[in-house]
Amino acid sequence: MSGKIRQEATNRVVINRPIYTDKSFQEDFLLEPVIPKELTFERIKRKSSEYYHKKAERPLYSARKFVTNLLPIFTWLSHYKPRRYLITDIIAGVTVGFMQIPQGMSYALLAGQHPIYGMYTSFFPGILYTIFGTSRHLSIGCFTITSLMVGNAVSTAVPDPLFAANSTQEEQDILWNVVYDERILLGTATGMIAGIFLACMSIVKFGFIVTYFSEPMTSGFIFGNAVQAFTSQLKGLFGVSAGSYSGALNIVWVIRDVIVNLTTLDADGRTQVAATVVISAICITFLLVVKEINARYKKKLPFGIPIPGEVIVVIVGTGVSYAANLYENFNVQIIGNIPSGIPIPRPPEADKLSQMAGTAIPLAIVGYTVAMTIGNIFGEAFGYRVRPNQELFALGTTNIIASFFSCFPAFPSMSRSCVQAESGGKTQIVSLVSGFIMMLVLLWIGPIFRTIPKACLASIVVVAIKGMLKQALDLPPMWRISKLDGLVWIVTMLATVFLDVTAGLVVGILVSLLGVVIRTQIVAAEKVTQVKDTEVYRKAGSFPNSENENKEVVVLAFRGALHYANKQFFARALTRCSGVDLAKDLTRKRKLDMIRKKAILEMQREIMENISVIEISENNSSCSEMDIEMGSQDLSRNGLGAAVAEAERPKSVRVKCIVIDCSQINFMDGPGVKFLIKMFEDYETLEIKMLLANVCSEVFHILTVGGFLSKFGDDVIFVSVHDAVTWWHSRASLKTNHDSNIKTTRL
Repeated sequence: MSGKIRQEATNRVVINRPIYTDKSFQEDFLLEPVIPKELTFERIKRKSSEYYHKKAERPLYSARKFVTNLLPIFTWLSHYKPRRYLITDIIAGVTVGFMQIPQGMSYALLAGQHPIYGMYTSFFPGILYTIFGTSRHLSIGCFTITSLMVGNAVSTAVPDPLFAANSTQEEQDILWNVVYDERILLGTATGMIAGIFLACMSIVKFGFIVTYFSEPMTSGFIFGNAVQAFTSQLKGLFGVSAGSYSGALNIVWVIRDVIVNLTTLDADGRTQVAATVVISAICITFLLVVKEINARYKKKLPFGIPIPGEVIVVIVGTGVSYAANLYENFNVQIIGNIPSGIPIPRPPEADKLSQMAGTAIPLAIVGYTVAMTIGNIFGEAFGYRVRPNQELFALGTTNIIASFFSCFPAFPSMSRSCVQAESGGKTQIVSLVSGFIMMLVLLWIGPIFRTIPKACLASIVVVAIKGMLKQALDLPPMWRISKLDGLVWIVTMLATVFLDVTAGLVVGILVSLLGVVIRTQIVAAEKVTQVKDTEVYRKAGSFPNSENENKEVVVLAFRGALHYANKQFFARALTRCSGVDLAKDLTRKRKLDMIRKKAILEMQREIMENISVIEISENNSSCSEMDIEMGSQDLSRNGLGAAVAEAERPKSVRVKCIVIDCSQINFMDGPGVKFLIKMFEDYETLEIKMLLANVCSEVFHILTVGGFLSKFGDDVIFVSVHDAVTWWHSRASLKTNHDSNIKTTRL
């Protein structure tokens, strides 16, 4: 029996087996070497043929599965249970529908659009998503971050209109309508480009792109967006005008305009600002109180439905504004005319597409990331799976079709999705019911809201981003856990706030990837040593008497992949743990070899002068050990012997073996293999044996094809650290006994 493990009554594990290299272990237990599958033309051809034949065997089933995968509505609708789900879905749909009315109008202003386009964006995309989407709880429509990104882009391209001091509401409406008509063309073009981008990503199966959005980056980006959104609503909260800016420091210029306008008010302006500030304060206070009540007592509310604070603000604000005639009496800014009806479908203008591509692609990535984050949360909570690539197709197709109906980009809202789940929504029927509510508003109720003050809608936006501002609370624990994660959060936030939303996203991704590079480059490497008489090895210094280990053998545990970016770090770790400085020791050895060579030449010359011509001719091919001893006295006289002795004098206890624990090295590239070969050669030159242990099958294959095994053999790779250390001790013991026998024989 090659080895055995038995459990004794005293709960002691006793291991009795031979020392195993990787090769001997495979041979003894008949293990096949694991060779990673390579992507070859033959393999692609074989897989394609297998896939085609599998589909051709059952064509009807394959066609049906393709359609149901592409249009999930056929799957979930065929399993719908009206008696179990219909009542709760209707209640949730009505709740979400009423919530979308104020959010649609508010987020439309955030996107730089007329409120009616926010209503369209709340209606069409929600209906379309029920056909293509796989999440049962996502509420598609206006979303804070994407609306802000659209607003920054369109406000820069088409700035706000300038009014005369005595302009009437009708004149202002005319100028605003001209601006809105131009901006919605840019908004629909953004939706079209974003949709095409997402649909193309679904075709190439790029659903994994969300993995590149780290949590610190996402949190910092959301907080930066919240600051941008809050700043953009200052003019609505105070009732003053501010310019439209983009690029670096745009937030600074907006704040400057607001401050300048507030400090240069005339009597009418002070009346307008005072009335607007009072309206904003009342609305914000009311909404915050309602949100607190909903959070604390949501289980005690009827049917678990939260109080619709936004709807109350819109209805009451419209009624008070109309009854008190706030525009005429206090010059409070109002929404103005809201058309009724459904827009006639028309394609986005082609010349606007290229203009908005720079905004649309980052916006699409952000929207998809948020959608998958929210979708996965609800999927795990309610026990269903959200398909990433189908979500790409769903969001892409939804935005492409919706762009024909005067909609700017639509993505799921966290607040509406939470309300949909908390109010009992079970399926996508909720979106159909809320869409019906929105259709009623668009056809008949919309014009009623023409007198609502813009301050009410700005207040709704400000309170809605409260949760986004709370992302700042993520920074302290993040900083305590990892300073690098904290820096990613700070840099992303600052770039989003002071550069631009799109620039902040790009900077955040780059900084996150840089963090990954730094983590893979600066890999933890520590010296480990044997714990008493066990086969377990732990970090040196982490247990009593761990510093009393054998100084001749050093075990280094490398905690990451070995590749071109961190190979020098690996070399420094070897130097630190072994105490052997390769550069200095190799230089010293070369110097010593030169001294020895010079000494031998000098001894040969001395011997040739003092020994007879016959003896010289008999030994002219080499210089024997006895000859060297005979000339040692003369050698010491010229100082070469002293130089050799000084060079050979040991500085400290010499390391004779280095074992690399590869248990956590899961990858090694070509430069890594070449570097490892170089390390083995250099340490072998210094007569230091290097061994590998716990090498996984993938790395073993890379070492094989990289030429490592052909150069050093497979007897330097062991199945465990303990095997490698035990082998070295047995080899060192045999060598010591052999040297003792030689000395005894000479004596």
